[in-house]
Amino acid sequence: MQDFVKPYIEKIERFAKSAESPKSPKSPKSNDKQIELLIIGGLALSLYGLPRYTIDIDAEIKCDNETYFEFLEYMKGEGTAFNISDNISGWGIVPLPAGYRDRAKTIYSSDNLTIKVLDPVDFVFAKLMRGTEEDMIDIMDVIRKFNITKESLAERKMFINFPKDPETLFFNKKFQYLLELMSKPEH
Repeated sequence: MQDFVKPYIEKIERFAKSAESPKSPKSPKSNDKQIELLIIGGLALSLYGLPRYTIDIDAEIKCDNETYFEFLEYMKGEGTAFNISDNISGWGIVPLPAGYRDRAKTIYSSDNLTIKVLDPVDFVFAKLMRGTEEDMIDIMDVIRKFNITKESLAERKMFINFPKDPETLFFNKKFQYLLELMSKPEH
C-alpha cells in the first residue's frame, strides 16, 4: 500500500474501531457497525500505484445511518475533506456501468472496515462523467497502467443505462474524445 494512502486508512480504521459496540450478553457479535468504503477519485489513483496528491476522500459507503453520520462528524473533526455517500453512481446524471460494486477490488479488510477500489475500467467511466482536463490525465494514466483497450471500454459502456437527458450526449462526446486520445501515438 502506498505511504500516501496509509494515513487515510489509519484514520478511517481508528473511527471504525471506536464505533465498535461492546459485546452484548444477548449477542455473540462483537460489533454491529461495519463500514465498507469504495474509493474513487484521486485516492483511488494512489491505490492503483499512481500516486497523485489529493486533499479529499471520494467514496461510496455501506453502513447503518447512525454510523454514517457519526463518520461524517469524525471526518470533519479530523479536518479531512470528503465526498462520501451511499451511491456514487448517482453523483452524475449518467450512472456508472451496472455491476461496478461487484467488480471492485478489496484492498484492505479488518474486523470493522473493508476498503475497496473501483475496477480500473469503471474508474475511467467515473472520471469521464465529470471529464475535466485533470480527469482526462488521470484516465490516460490508468489506461496506460492497466493496458485498457478501446474494446474493453466499448464493452463496459454497454452496461450503462443512459438516461434520456442532454447529459448523455455530452458523455458520448467525452467518450468519443477519449477514444481519439487513445488512438494518438503517444498513448
